[in-house]
Amino acid sequence: MSVTQTESPTSNETFRHVIGHFASGVTVLTTRRGGADFGATASAVSSLSLDPPMLLVCLNTRSNTQEAIHASRIFGVNILDEDQGIVAERFASSRGPKFDGLSVDRGAGGVPLLADSLAYCECSVVEDVRAGTHRVFLANVTRAVAREGSPLTYFRGKFGRFEVEQDRICYTELRTRILDRTFTLQDSLDIGTLAREFATLPATIYHAVTKLVSDGLLARDPERGYVVRPVTPETSEQAFDARCAIELGVAVRTVGRVAREKVARLRLLMEQTVPLVEGGQFLDIEAYTKHNEAFHHAIVELVNNPTLTDSYAQLGVSGLMVSLLREGGEAVQEIIDDHRAIVDAYERGDLADATRVIVRHNENAKETTRRAIVAAGGEL
Repeated sequence: MSVTQTESPTSNETFRHVIGHFASGVTVLTTRRGGADFGATASAVSSLSLDPPMLLVCLNTRSNTQEAIHASRIFGVNILDEDQGIVAERFASSRGPKFDGLSVDRGAGGVPLLADSLAYCECSVVEDVRAGTHRVFLANVTRAVAREGSPLTYFRGKFGRFEVEQDRICYTELRTRILDRTFTLQDSLDIGTLAREFATLPATIYHAVTKLVSDGLLARDPERGYVVRPVTPETSEQAFDARCAIELGVAVRTVGRVAREKVARLRLLMEQTVPLVEGGQFLDIEAYTKHNEAFHHAIVELVNNPTLTDSYAQLGVSGLMVSLLREGGEAVQEIIDDHRAIVDAYERGDLADATRVIVRHNENAKETTRRAIVAAGGEL
């Protein structure tokens, strides 16, 4: 039996309007050809296979980047972070320098990779085919790197953040209660009870508490379930000593060996902490802990080892500091001076000085948190 098609073919305008309701992630496809770097923003990227790892990407045939990938047969897929809308707009344009001022790593064949992106994959083309106005590339993923964060999305012609509002509300509220110690050390956080209180799905609460465990603010007790992580001088020192050990290992592998752009990023992050401590006091704890964590995280990321980066994140040092420090609280001024000295050592390529300052900084950080714990009665 035949079926008669009565509708008219979909117009370009109608199709563009309808497909615009589909939210997609935003990437920048990059490659290198003839000694020049190429890059273009693309949202038509999808996973094709896990075994072997493969991606499918599409670019308009009018794109210079498409021509360069077609010729070089290698490219990078840079998944943008939610704060990189300006990067997406830059690479979406056909005019102006695209890579200026960006931190760039080099992959196989010199392919430029955006170091500050949420994740990136290095790919080699297996097959490509023209389809309408675009060329479709089927590619093997030869290397993949990711960090913690949220992706940039493209929806109805605009770049934006991808965030489920209820997830954000639950996470923020629970985090506030933990930091304010509304939950005591004796309380256990029951998923079902909290789901009923927030009038939401248990999965939403589970998402929030799992993230709070990663933040170092909650712990998973085999008998009691999710509980507030107690902070004592001993647990605080253990976490800082573990961070110190990781950073010393990173220094041995990276001082004098990393690109100047990465060291320049360390200096930028260091300078953001400077105005937040003055006269031996913290002026803005939320900002300080955020920028301080970004600085130390950037040091660990210098080795480009996701396993090590994950191990560092699980220490929960950032969560410890948020729990302990208060605006106007006493700060050891040397912690800021140490940040500057670490960057100075990296810029000089002086491993001996870098390791010395990292050890000294660890002692200063431990002293700052020890004072806060003692002021709170010895446990918080």
